[in-house]
Amino acid sequence: MLILTALALIFSSLSNPESLTPAQYDSLHQKMENIFLQQNIPGAAVVWVQQDRTLYLETFGYANIEESRPVHPERTIFRVASISKPFTAIGVLNLAEKGLLNLGADINSLFAKPLINDKFEGHVTLHHLLTHTAGFDDKFIGKSARTREDALSLKEVAETMLPRRFIEPGEIASYSNFGVALAGYLAEHASGIPFPELMDQNVFQPLGMHRSSFDPDDAELREFMTGYLRANQTFEPFAYDHINDSPAGMMVSTAEDMARFMKAILREDGLEEAGILSQSMTREMLSVRFTHHRALTGGFGYLWNHTEFNGQSVINHDGGYPGSAARLFLFPEHGAALFIAVNIMEFGFLEEVLHLFVNTFLPQAEIIGSIETVGNYASYNDGRPLTDFAATWRNTRYTRYSFTKFAALLGILSGELTTQTEGDSLLTMPTHTGDIRRMVRVEPLLFQSIDDDYRIAFREADGKITHLFTNGSTAFEKLHPLETAAIQLPFLLFCNFFFTALILIYFMIYVVQKYRFRQYRPERWFISECIIAGVYTFHLLFTSIAFLQIPPHEMMIGFGYGLPASFYIATLIPYLGLAASVWLVWLIISTKEKRILRSGWSVLIVIISLGYFFSLVYWKQTGWHF
Repeated sequence: MLILTALALIFSSLSNPESLTPAQYDSLHQKMENIFLQQNIPGAAVVWVQQDRTLYLETFGYANIEESRPVHPERTIFRVASISKPFTAIGVLNLAEKGLLNLGADINSLFAKPLINDKFEGHVTLHHLLTHTAGFDDKFIGKSARTREDALSLKEVAETMLPRRFIEPGEIASYSNFGVALAGYLAEHASGIPFPELMDQNVFQPLGMHRSSFDPDDAELREFMTGYLRANQTFEPFAYDHINDSPAGMMVSTAEDMARFMKAILREDGLEEAGILSQSMTREMLSVRFTHHRALTGGFGYLWNHTEFNGQSVINHDGGYPGSAARLFLFPEHGAALFIAVNIMEFGFLEEVLHLFVNTFLPQAEIIGSIETVGNYASYNDGRPLTDFAATWRNTRYTRYSFTKFAALLGILSGELTTQTEGDSLLTMPTHTGDIRRMVRVEPLLFQSIDDDYRIAFREADGKITHLFTNGSTAFEKLHPLETAAIQLPFLLFCNFFFTALILIYFMIYVVQKYRFRQYRPERWFISECIIAGVYTFHLLFTSIAFLQIPPHEMMIGFGYGLPASFYIATLIPYLGLAASVWLVWLIISTKEKRILRSGWSVLIVIISLGYFFSLVYWKQTGWHF
């Protein structure tokens, strides 16, 4: 494959921007080729614009390996995945400026039958949808379709697929694809124009992005940058599919189109000149519209992320889907932007290219030195115990009400972190490298690191600390100790081992007893305990086999095409174990002749069985939570 990708470099598009000398250009291009070969990916496109000029636009490798079709900067369309979201925001805000949508109005007011009807009192607004603050749970099952014919309309998605909410709107930010899909549906509903057509008329065509679309036709797909999945030493093509929450991730574009867009968005009047958004609305969209705390870095604009990178202020968005990964970074202080796309869902190439271009084109920002002593900050103390802020916390972006909740247990997508106290004045938490960061309380809900320039904040509700904020857009919710992966995962592994060992041992006991005493009939206690162990062992085997039938790429998108019928059966099996446990409890209570050791063993099995069952309930592995 290395030979194949090396040959493909011959077909790279070349440009020699005026701002680079030939020697500088050759050096940069050689570094890009080295990164491309080292990462061993099928194809890539890279664009850097600055001060209204395209300083670098290159494509590498193949858009389709089987056809030996190279990536072309003007013709090859590729998925930008979640970079679709900022474009959806532009299209929605375009209608808001025309008076067809209201950022602050209850979205239910637009419909005869409310779309959102739950226990929360707060109204969901378009502002909430565009800042990921509507409070929607995460959801993956059934979010994709293999063909256009199987795909749901936005109306069907809004009416049948919206996840439940887990918190009042406007309280915390929790990234939501379906919230963005709902925003797109509001635009479609208010305008009476299908969303892809609306985006084409109001955004893509005015910007000259003639190859960009939210619903490419068959002719356009002939130039599609085929997605690939890595399989050992080869690449397997990933068939183009359709995403039901399309405004959140269905957009396709080209390198040239993205260059045009970046030039427009970097100019203060770029979108106004194109007749899309006024300068004031553009500024509003690109400014921080929500942050968890004024002292924290980052936040959300209208479907744009605000972060820092290498000392630079960045407005950005990433995108990832099987067969694609993309990155769009705006550096407004320098009038510069970078776009990268590859046709495999791996981010190593994107990371290396980002570092290369920032170090090449942007001056290094001053890095604030480390802080060594608590004395640099006035410690705040209102008598509240520091232990109120010590807990284990889980990232709020995970599935609470669906079968895929188990992903949080395995640390997939969501993660957990722990804060602890050190003495009576310091709170500690791990950094991304595993080091310990020490923090002092400087406001009622704000902590400042004494080891670096880093802050965290907390949310309080009804006198209790409920959430930890590590930046303006990332939230973690407080867990009960029994909910943590550190407790749950070992417990579930122990239960699986216990029941598997128990059924094997009981089987051997039965065989030996039957061999010794042909008339041997096991006690009802023995039978009920066998059923409990057998049911849970069978559940483990049945579920494991069901998972093995799922292709890896479908696991990557969280069973996006839905779950096979086997999982419906799998989630009912534990109820048999619960029924057998209830029977065993009845035997323990009703048996007149009490044998302490025998009864104690049965009680232990009941305790483990019920603990295991309710743990499965917590992780939504029982019942049809699909």
